[in-house]
Amino acid sequence: MEDELYWKQNDPSCWRQNGTGYWKQNLYLLQEGAPKPRAVKCFPPPENVPPQYGSEFHGLIEREFAERMLLEAGEGAFLVRASKRSPDAATLCMVFDNHVLNYKLYYDGFHYVGEKRFETIEDLVADGLITMHVEKNANDYIQRMADDAVYEQSPYSQYQKATNTRRSSVSRCHNFVSATFRIPHYCDYCRNFMWGLVQQGVKCEDCGFCAHKKCSERTLHDCRPEAKYVKRMFAVDISTLCMAHSVSVPPVVTSCIAEVEKRGLDVEGIYRVSGSHEQMEKLRRQFDTLHKVDLTVVEDIHTVAGLLKLYLRLLPQQLVPFSVYRSLLTGFTTSRTPHEQSKACSKALQDLNEANGRTLSVLLLHMQKVAKHSGKNKMSVENLATIFSPTIFCSGNTPALPQQQHHLLNFLIQHSNNVLLRFS
Repeated sequence: MEDELYWKQNDPSCWRQNGTGYWKQNLYLLQEGAPKPRAVKCFPPPENVPPQYGSEFHGLIEREFAERMLLEAGEGAFLVRASKRSPDAATLCMVFDNHVLNYKLYYDGFHYVGEKRFETIEDLVADGLITMHVEKNANDYIQRMADDAVYEQSPYSQYQKATNTRRSSVSRCHNFVSATFRIPHYCDYCRNFMWGLVQQGVKCEDCGFCAHKKCSERTLHDCRPEAKYVKRMFAVDISTLCMAHSVSVPPVVTSCIAEVEKRGLDVEGIYRVSGSHEQMEKLRRQFDTLHKVDLTVVEDIHTVAGLLKLYLRLLPQQLVPFSVYRSLLTGFTTSRTPHEQSKACSKALQDLNEANGRTLSVLLLHMQKVAKHSGKNKMSVENLATIFSPTIFCSGNTPALPQQQHHLLNFLIQHSNNVLLRFS
């Protein structure tokens, strides 16, 4: 019921990009709200349990009995029972939307009920719950996604224009293959989240273009391997970028921070005063194509500071994703003392991946340095927290009060040495 209300309050026709201004995170947030798989375990275990199953296997039990157990356990509950009719298969039973669903379950080294293959039963159930949850709550929007997208405005097309990639006289089809994305990924055609745990979409093996399968059918014959789309730096997931370039922190972040600390710490309004948008776009294109840019030649330090903020805004997934932000805010607001808050925040931030954690650590330490010069630059910890919190935290479609975000980031800046010790 909460998700239905959430969806009505967030009419897809009125969706905005949730602070990033580029990628559409609404399906990601919907996936985050999907029921979680919960195995109904069998004790004592039945005889002759197949080696691919664990305590979720109940042997040969009646369907009605299985359904009663599952409905008592609630949403997301699942179990596996032996099949009377198919000796080569079992039956997967799971609860979604207060109904028990039954599927023939097969195993050939991987678990499957359809085309997708999974290493564990729990992953299979989780993927199914996500898919059903998203399609139930956003079916109309999903059907229109590819139709409503304008290809000329797609990230891939925009990247080609920005990097002045010339169109070849010979058209070249994309070489799409089914792809699994281990980290949150977004469609390069429609800019929407690619939901699920495995085989969420397709990827061109030649140029790196990623899309929903339906969206891939709308693409033009404009594959450009030479455009190095997969190597770009802006509007790319941080983990993907760091792996592609063999770095621990995105070069844009380290370069901008180094330049600001070199000649911008005493500049009044650093990070508050706007720089040249035209110059920032030029620098963005240079980073995307050349990967190394000499920021010392940029006369206005506010443009360099603005470039860092632009980089954070264009991330497909904010530095602190929704699941981590939710735990972080809960731990922070329910703790009574600074020591307890520090412990709670540190625990929540353990769920950040390495690339995001290291980048956040570098940013917070940088903000500490900027704030130490607040007597000259007029940028206190409070001011920096107000400016950066919307781009660092993914707070969802129904965000907490902005003041809560500001207080949280304020605390993290002042205690970054403790809460991010793992990533230092």
